[in-house]
Amino acid sequence: MSKKNSHTGHRDSKNGQFITKKVADRCHATTQGESIPNPGRGDTGRGKKK
Repeated sequence: MSKKNSHTGHRDSKNGQFITKKVADRCHATTQGESIPNPGRGDTGRGKKK
């Protein structure tokens, strides 16, 4: 079984600070989930190609 290249994090849309999943579930109108690369993995390959 291979390891994932990223994990899910939650961020406040107003100030950009990371928050817990519990807070994100409570205030889902002003939060967003995002994929964050695991340490040592760098870019996950998603996004604009050069």
